Amino acid sequence: MVDFEKLAAKLSGPSALITDLEGWEDYFKDATEESVRPRAVVMAKCESDVIATIRFAKEARLTVTGRGTGTGLSGGAVPDGDSIVLSLERMKELSIYPERTMAVCGPGVITKELLDAAAEHELTYPPDPASYEECTLGGNVAENAGGLRCKRFGVTRDYVVGLRMVTSDGSIVTTGLLSERQGFNIQDVIIGSEGTLGIITQIAVRLVPSPSVGSTLLVAFDDPADAGRTVADIIAGGIVPTVMEYIDRDAAECSNRYEATEGLEDAGAILLIETSDEKDEEQTEAVSDLCRRNHCTTLRIACDTDDVKTLWRVRRNLSKAVKEMAKIRYNEDVAVPVSQFMTMVSFVADMNASSPLRINAFGHAGDGNLHVSFLAMTGDEAERKMIQKGVEELFHKTLELGGTLSGEHGIGKHKAAYLSWEFDEPTIRAMKKVKNVFDSESLMNRGKIFS
Repeated sequence: MVDFEKLAAKLSGPSALITDLEGWEDYFKDATEESVRPRAVVMAKCESDVIATIRFAKEARLTVTGRGTGTGLSGGAVPDGDSIVLSLERMKELSIYPERTMAVCGPGVITKELLDAAAEHELTYPPDPASYEECTLGGNVAENAGGLRCKRFGVTRDYVVGLRMVTSDGSIVTTGLLSERQGFNIQDVIIGSEGTLGIITQIAVRLVPSPSVGSTLLVAFDDPADAGRTVADIIAGGIVPTVMEYIDRDAAECSNRYEATEGLEDAGAILLIETSDEKDEEQTEAVSDLCRRNHCTTLRIACDTDDVKTLWRVRRNLSKAVKEMAKIRYNEDVAVPVSQFMTMVSFVADMNASSPLRINAFGHAGDGNLHVSFLAMTGDEAERKMIQKGVEELFHKTLELGGTLSGEHGIGKHKAAYLSWEFDEPTIRAMKKVKNVFDSESLMNRGKIFS
């Protein structure tokens, strides 16, 4: 019998611990379909709550599952039956230091909150996942999230300049600008470790001057191959747009049903491109010319702020739009070399054509990261088996093309069984040794990455 009263006495407030979980079902899951009831939920308000929870869990032989807002798509925040779910969403420290072009944030800060605060000082934080209005900085660091602008500006890892993390014995590890000592660089080990090494409690990030926004182009093609050639031609021409997103026919149809947008009707494929600010006119002209040469059927160019927001809403809402179309949705985020991007897109289109399931794809054409959704209309056992088979076919093709099983969602729980498909045994053994250094009892986010 676990005496949770001992934990309650060590937390910052009586409402921080929830053991009567009726009505707290959102904390049993993330954005995937799986749900597991934990032993308790802690709504941490400060680092001392995190330390107390981890030390109590260690003593009580429970596990700890860190959680932001639950937008993850790999089962990374799904607890096990012996977990305390440690929610960090109330840890919202946010300080901007414009003279140092940096910010210090709590893990519960929403990405858009940081963007808005930085914008007041004419600065920005470039990584911008599509779920930036909902996802937290802590989750972004845990998964090394990318975003729409990653081709030009990079991903989360490129902007983290310091971390503070509580390990499985309740001690503090600091890195970068949040550390007073120089030594072995463990920051890059922590970023992308999916909560398996500890709980991040403070994040320092680098900011950059806000770039002026270029033009946004929505381009439709009848033939997806024409869209693929356009992407290849843009890259071969040395053009580096701020954003270059791909949406296939089925995903475009989902988006148009969710929110009608001119140019999405009956499109074989869509490209959404934002030009680089300092070369806006030159890039817009060059990209438009390439699109026309490759037989685009619609070419909309937006410069006005409201028009631009309308076009980008197509991409920002796409995950929600796709999910609305089915009983259950499994989303995978494979990544392949850019040279193989359209081969992968064609493979997904062929899967959709031959499967009773609905399968579609969208993603970051600039860096080869493709989000593939498997949609089931009933969610019965037969459909779930078809999804499993489809996912495995997708993974095999990804690795065949020299790709990786996750571009930014992480391995989590749902891809753990496939880790050996991508990495050999010595490599996995080395990964497990790193895990063991930080968490020898597998207290932190058990069952994630390693099955």
